[in-house]
Amino acid sequence: MKYLDNQYINEFNAVILEVRKLKNNNGIILNETYFYPEGGGQPGDRGSINGYVIIDTLTEDGKTLHITADSVDTNHIGQTVECKIDGKRRLALMQQHTGQHLLSSCAEKLFDAATVGFHIGDDYVTIDLDKKLTTDDISKLEIMANDTIWSNIEVLAHYPTEDELGRLPLRKQPKVTKDIRVIEIKDFDFSPCGGTHTKTTAEIGILKIKKTENYKTGVRIEFVCGLFALDVFTKQNQIISELMQIYSVQDHEVLDFAKNNLEQVKTLKKEILLLEEELLDQSVNTILSNFEDFEGIKVVKLSEENTGMNNLRKKCSKICSNSNFIVIGTSSDTNKTNIVLSKSQNIPNDIDMNGLFKSYFAPLGCKGGGNSSSSQGGYDGLLNTDAIIDEIESYMERISEKINLIRQQTMAN
Repeated sequence: MKYLDNQYINEFNAVILEVRKLKNNNGIILNETYFYPEGGGQPGDRGSINGYVIIDTLTEDGKTLHITADSVDTNHIGQTVECKIDGKRRLALMQQHTGQHLLSSCAEKLFDAATVGFHIGDDYVTIDLDKKLTTDDISKLEIMANDTIWSNIEVLAHYPTEDELGRLPLRKQPKVTKDIRVIEIKDFDFSPCGGTHTKTTAEIGILKIKKTENYKTGVRIEFVCGLFALDVFTKQNQIISELMQIYSVQDHEVLDFAKNNLEQVKTLKKEILLLEEELLDQSVNTILSNFEDFEGIKVVKLSEENTGMNNLRKKCSKICSNSNFIVIGTSSDTNKTNIVLSKSQNIPNDIDMNGLFKSYFAPLGCKGGGNSSSSQGGYDGLLNTDAIIDEIESYMERISEKINLIRQQTMAN
């Protein structure tokens, strides 16, 4: 575990002892390595060995596996090879891990909140605390962490004996019983850890809390340090710069401009909805004056172009809010045919909309369904529905005579 001796060495030579075949790639085992294997919440190092790209570093059977992107020639076994660690990424992970120790210690000192979870992602870090914190608490936590960073405190690694370990003011108890390594932020925090860390807090650079969310009985804090923080700032600054150009405003005006814009959009949406409703009413009023009357049952053939299912359904529903109407509605929408069959509430169940759909449209490959009052569906493609609608009209003519006769008999009794 040479990486524990010197975490700043990014280039070294070593001998390949073994090449293991894994599921999708190979794992190189060296006689010694400065690559850090994934563990303790910290991702494994990346880099290259003899030109082979190393995409991850893991521990298996007590050995460090350098996972390759491609197959490795076994002829390299026994050879001395050049190894290179992605130094920028290693530094970034050292900053995040040391920053995590620092932030967790600050949370304990300020609010007696213990860290119960920790994770380093590709561009962020999270810690889970066992207590909920207010917005003001989070602000105090961030201020204390950064004040400590800029105090340039030394970060030390200790390998205490069992007696020495018992005298250290550990923030948390170790998970192992042998070869325990304790990271000390001098006179500020003592924590058992096998990860890589900076030499001083100043090397963390800066710690910025991005967001918080309730997590179980406590809070999850997402933050970034050093190079991660710089990357976040760069991306956010680029977004703000582009918004400044788009809206022709200064950086401090972007937020107010966006809020005002949003309010205007909400107002316009309401106005558009009202106008759409007025247009719908006008369209329905026109349709209501044009229908086929079968013994008092008014059948409307509604054919729309470039109209989605929602608008078609809405129009059919509005027509059928009037008495004695049946609507056979079809529309085309981006190479799709929409179908809605609907009737007024006072139309007897002898006329079943779902039954009509299954009888006339389902055999053509239309998918959908519904109930006696309304049925809807669609067809992937443009379907010529004229002939089908004519058939339904003929059916309506036959059954409406029967329904009208029943009505007359009921009234006579």
